[in-house]
Amino acid sequence: MTNIGAIEQYGKNLKAAEQQMLQMFQKLKQQTDTANSYWKDNQYTNFRQDFDQDIMKKVQEIAAKMDMFSHYVAKVCEIHRMAQQQKYY
Repeated sequence: MTNIGAIEQYGKNLKAAEQQMLQMFQKLKQQTDTANSYWKDNQYTNFRQDFDQDIMKKVQEIAAKMDMFSHYVAKVCEIHRMAQQQKYY
């Protein structure tokens, strides 16, 4: 790893994007649920089911992968910094 700072920043950006994505889709889920009290037709009903069953599930899967990788990046950078301090490379 030749630029630990850049990789650390990437991990932080990945974590921030994951959190923003979750917040945005959770807000959309709340709005979709609220719309249910005002709007009832087949297209809306189908979309709401898709949103709950497919879209939110996929968003949560993606967020979990982003979270895991951001933690991995942080740990790898920590290890590389320790190695540099010990002059292993």
